[in-house]
This record gives sequence, C-alpha cells and structure tokens, in this order.
Amino acid sequence: MNKVDKYIKKGFLFSSVFIIIGILAGITGFVFDYQQKLMSGLTAGFLPTGIVMLALYKYSYKKPELRKNIALENEKRNIFINSKAGHTSFWICYFYIFLVFILSYMVEIKVIQFLIITIFFMPIVYFTFVIIYHKKY
Repeated sequence: MNKVDKYIKKGFLFSSVFIIIGILAGITGFVFDYQQKLMSGLTAGFLPTGIVMLALYKYSYKKPELRKNIALENEKRNIFINSKAGHTSFWICYFYIFLVFILSYMVEIKVIQFLIITIFFMPIVYFTFVIIYHKKY
C-alpha cells in the first residue's frame, strides 16, 4: 500500500469519526434536548464536513487526477511550508488574542463580535503565510 492509499484510508477514518460525532451531537441535542443550541452547532459543523470528506475520498479512488493532488499535498516541501505557516500564524493569532484581551478593558467589544472577527482573521493569516512561504521556498 503506497502513501496515497494510506492517506485516503486515514481520510476515511477521520470522515467516519466526524460523521459519528455529528450524529451523536444531533441525537443529544434534539432527542434528549440537552444543550440544543450547542449540539445543533456541533451537528452543523461535523456532519456535513464528514459527509463531504467521505465523498471526496470515495471519489478519489476513481479519479487519478485527485490521487495526484493528494500525492502533491503530501510532498515534503508542501508539508514543510504548511507547518511553517501554521507555526507563524499560531503566534500571530496568539498575540492578536492577547492584544484584544488587553484592549477589551479600554474598548467595549461584545464576545460574538470578537469571535466573528477571529474566525475570519485566523484563516486569512494562515493562508497568507502559506502563499508567502510558497513563493519563498
């Protein structure tokens, strides 16, 4: 079994876990009426992600161009770039959260506003560094 097949098999496992978590959260929230808003959010996050991942990995068995993309994704250079970008963006986001925490005493900001800004800020920082490091390395 080559590396691509191992990666696809691991993807099947992760997508199955995501689907199970989504179903369990849905059952917990809607059937047992426990923390319904939280559980519906978990269901909305995990279940579609797991289903799309499962379909993508299932589809990759039939399409060689998808298998080629998976092989390129697991190339050492790309792994190095992604981990370096993740490391840099982690520290930038860490200091961003620290700065917002300090400034929150001076400026009134609602938690939901902070979370929305943070949800957009984190991937923008990460993908910016992925692009920068792809050009650099």
